Amino acid sequence: MYTLGCMFVKPQFHRMSSLFREANAVPISGLVVTFRSSVTEHVETVELLRDIPEIVIGDSVGSKLAIVVDSETQRRDQEIWNTVQHLPGVIDLAVAMVVFDENDPNRK
Repeated sequence: MYTLGCMFVKPQFHRMSSLFREANAVPISGLVVTFRSSVTEHVETVELLRDIPEIVIGDSVGSKLAIVVDSETQRRDQEIWNTVQHLPGVIDLAVAMVVFDENDPNRK
């Protein structure tokens, strides 16, 4: 397992998809979701996030919510990122960390 390091990415950042093409392992992503206003005002959107089984909800402060995405494939990971970016009230999605797990034999 190795860490790619910290970087911050705008949702429209076109190199995001190339990051996944270059990796041979499955990513586990630590992301920060930024809402238009306080996270407490976006209860329905947070519930939509909870409904995605690959997402673990973390702490929130003000308009920022930490989430972890741990999916089975790189394609699914990208689908989740795209979905989160388009949820009601979400104005930004930043990458806090991406780890590529190469040692888990159960992953495809």
